[in-house]
Amino acid sequence: MKNKLKTISIHLLIVLAIVTSSCKKESDDNNSTGKTGTFTIDGVSYAGETEEQTFVNENYSIVCQQDDPFKLIQVTFHNQAEAEAGGTFDVEDYALNVPTGGVHVGVDGLTFDPEGSHTISVSGKKITITNLSLEQTGGGSQSPVVSNASINF
Repeated sequence: MKNKLKTISIHLLIVLAIVTSSCKKESDDNNSTGKTGTFTIDGVSYAGETEEQTFVNENYSIVCQQDDPFKLIQVTFHNQAEAEAGGTFDVEDYALNVPTGGVHVGVDGLTFDPEGSHTISVSGKKITITNLSLEQTGGGSQSPVVSNASINF
C-alpha cells in the first residue's frame, strides 16, 4: 500500500509539472501575425486569423484558425526564410522534418500525406492552395480536400 501511494504521488507530481510548464497566459504566447486567411475544406468555407510557429528544428509553420465552428489548416515549411522568399513548394508526405523546397499541410492538428503529387505557391507572404486531396497518416481514415486556401502571413 505504501509503494502504491508513493507511485500515485510521483505520477501526480509529474502531471502537475507538465501542466504548469506547458500552460502559459495567452499574452505570453501570442504568435498572431495580425493577418487573416480563408480556406475551404470539404466544401465548407472558413476564415480566421493566422499565427506563426517556429519549431526547434527551425521548421516554420503558419496556422490559420477559425474558432466557431473550430477548424484550422497548418502549412509547415523547411524554415522561415524559405517561406518568406516564396515560390512553388511540393506538398510532401508527413515527416518530423520538412525538407527544403517542401511543405506539410495539416488539418485540425492532424497529419496528412497528399494524394499524388501536388504543389502550393507562396507570393508576397501569401500561401495559395488549390484542389489538394489529403490522406490521414497513422492509420487514420480522414481524407479532406482543400478546395482552396488564401492565407496571409
